[in-house]
Amino acid sequence: MRHTTSKMKMVLVAGFVIYLYVLIKLILFKWGSVDVHMLLYQLQHTLHQPNRIFDRPGNYTPLKEILRGIHSMSLWNPFLSTNLIGNILAFIPLGIFIPKLFTARGASFINVCFLSLSLSLCFEVTQLLLFIGTFDVDDLILNTSGGIVGWVAWRLFMIRNQPQSHEDLVLSPSSR
Repeated sequence: MRHTTSKMKMVLVAGFVIYLYVLIKLILFKWGSVDVHMLLYQLQHTLHQPNRIFDRPGNYTPLKEILRGIHSMSLWNPFLSTNLIGNILAFIPLGIFIPKLFTARGASFINVCFLSLSLSLCFEVTQLLLFIGTFDVDDLILNTSGGIVGWVAWRLFMIRNQPQSHEDLVLSPSSR
C-alpha cells in the first residue's frame, strides 16, 4: 500500500511540474520560443533603468478589463471572452493540485487563494521585469478565481466520494 502511495505521489508531482511548464509557456511566452539571452538582456536593462517599468502600459485598475470583456461578450464572437475564460481555466488545475500535493487532508480555501494569487503575481511581475508582456491586475483576479474554482471542484468531488458510515447506509432510503 505504501509503495502504491509513493508512486501516486510521484505521478502527481510529475503532473504538477508538467502543468507549471505548460502554464509558463502559455502565460509568459504565449507558446513561443524562449530566448534566454534576450531575457537576460531585458532583465539587465530593467535593473539599470527601473523607471522603464513605470513607463509601460498596463492595467492597474481592478475590474477594468473584466468589465470590458463582459460587455463585449457575444454569442456571435465567443473569442472576445477568451482572456476572461482562459485566465480562469488556466488556474483551475492549480486549485486541484494544491490540496493533493501539500497536505494529507487538503489545503484550506485561504491557502489556495494565497498560492493562486502568489503564482499569478509572480507571472505579472516577471512580465514587467523581462518586458515580455504587460501587468494586468485583472489577471490576478481571474487567475485567483480559477484556483478557487479548482479547489471548490476538488472539495465537491471529495465530499461526494467520501465513504459513508455504516449508520448512513442503514438509514438511507435506498437501503430499505
